[in-house]
Amino acid sequence: MNYKFSRRHFGQLALAGTVASGLSYLGNKAFAQTPSLNIPNLNIVGISSSSIITTDQTVVPEVNITESDDSTAPNIVPTVIKPVGLVLQSLITGNSQVLGDKSTPLLEPNEILSGFTSLSNGTLIVAITPVTTSRRQATPTRITFLDTPVKTLIVSGLKRNQQLGSLLGTIDGRLIGLVGKKNGTPPIVLVDIDLQTGEISPISKVKFPNDERVINLAECPDGKLYTSLIGLNGDTTLVQLDSNQKKPIVLAQLKVDGKALNNGLQSLICSATGQLFAFGAMRYETPNVVYSVDKNSGNMTRLQDFDATQITLARS
Repeated sequence: MNYKFSRRHFGQLALAGTVASGLSYLGNKAFAQTPSLNIPNLNIVGISSSSIITTDQTVVPEVNITESDDSTAPNIVPTVIKPVGLVLQSLITGNSQVLGDKSTPLLEPNEILSGFTSLSNGTLIVAITPVTTSRRQATPTRITFLDTPVKTLIVSGLKRNQQLGSLLGTIDGRLIGLVGKKNGTPPIVLVDIDLQTGEISPISKVKFPNDERVINLAECPDGKLYTSLIGLNGDTTLVQLDSNQKKPIVLAQLKVDGKALNNGLQSLICSATGQLFAFGAMRYETPNVVYSVDKNSGNMTRLQDFDATQITLARS
């Protein structure tokens, strides 16, 4: 790459211009959401998978031509729609940016985005997990640093049926995550991920329930870790993780408008003031929503719709 982002500017997602190696600015894309007055100082970045429509004039389409006086072929430019990358969006501005192109995709069609976070130095990072539908050996799980240049590390230490998700860049500069089965079921292990080698290692003796899923992590400025437990029916409980405790500390069942959250959460983040924010939606509802969370009661207050898969806080 020949363009250098200031991490501060990248975190704010000004997103002006185009990087020649494939970071395309979609400044004209329309968004349903508008900047929220409820969270003016919360610099939230969302991520989702992307499809790019490209014109490829090297491919000659098959055209059914009959004899006539006019032998001019129709002026047809074929288009190809292919999942090729990731889309970053700013909640505040609505601007977005596509990372990757058809020659260097960051996300393949048979892969999922299983984790998204920002490191303490401002670098955004994602976990990408293959989805295997055959016995053929899949591409290994990897973490990708969305920096300039983009850097990718193969994750080592996972068993064949495991996936890495729920990434969290900690205040002290580490990268941690949750490891579970590829179908999202327990056992769940909290792990540290080496930022130089991609190797994972267990860091906590907290034992998660065997009948609930865990798919997000958040850390508040006081160093306390939070996650949510998802039951069989989607009911979701906010818990705190304490290395001195063998089990998660149950805080409250999460509720929206007095109704129990029935679909889990995509992301959980904590602001500089210690306020928790959740990202998800009730079952059968779209798009996902950013909520503020009362840690004591579990009440979630709707702040803004946001059409993304996961969110994180941008750091300067």
